[in-house]
Amino acid sequence: MFIIPNTNTRYKPNSTFKRYETILDKFLFIVIPNKSLIYAEHLPDIYNLQYRPGFDLYSNYFKHHLIDMFPSLINLDTYYKTDTHINNKGGLIMYNNFIDKINNLFGLTIVKQEYTLNAIECKSLCELGIGIGDLAWPSNLGNQTLSSTYDVFYTINNTEQLYCKYIFTPESYIRLLNNNCIDETLKNLNKVLEWNIISNYILYVKNKDKKYKVVIFYDSFLISTLQLYIPLFHEIFFIKSIFDIEKINIIKPDYVFEFRCERFLC
Repeated sequence: MFIIPNTNTRYKPNSTFKRYETILDKFLFIVIPNKSLIYAEHLPDIYNLQYRPGFDLYSNYFKHHLIDMFPSLINLDTYYKTDTHINNKGGLIMYNNFIDKINNLFGLTIVKQEYTLNAIECKSLCELGIGIGDLAWPSNLGNQTLSSTYDVFYTINNTEQLYCKYIFTPESYIRLLNNNCIDETLKNLNKVLEWNIISNYILYVKNKDKKYKVVIFYDSFLISTLQLYIPLFHEIFFIKSIFDIEKINIIKPDYVFEFRCERFLC
């Protein structure tokens, strides 16, 4: 059993939060809870998570500029049983919560698109070949034996999923930018790129008849549902990283959103 104590010297509020000072009025932080908070029974060891020291610090600092997804994801089959990540059912709940929050917080009128889910029962997520089922991978199991690898995979209808391979063509509306925001899409035309390559770039999309330039910082918990956010704004920069003020100074967005799993709060 793993018990987190009521003290934690890992978190350094002054250095952690100073980088956000200049953009707080246009910023929203979305915290995705650790799987151990919601489905400890689906982890190899039962976790008894008694405290949330990192979350408490972030919540106290950002206040109403933070969403805690814990209340919306609990007891709704929103995490995979044999993977550490949120599933697409949880991702769709997060999408709806996100739009409600930014409309309320910033006085926006972003319209949600209605999506439906399709549940696919599978003997193992690993058989789907899309990089999920990490708790069942031999490299992670070691000498452990799972009693079952049964799980449910949710697809989101009427979307083109980016994760985890994508072919960029001259007609691709998604562009690959380097860290200086220079377009390098042409270097990767007609190649089947896996996510370990794609995620090293800034993904850029420009939509007609939309408003606002936004930056979205994200981690692996948002990858499978990035496509839901693509139609929402005029310009979108997806950056697989924690908040980076240098990128903000280059892009100069209207709004900044950061999605981060709780265990990566630092």
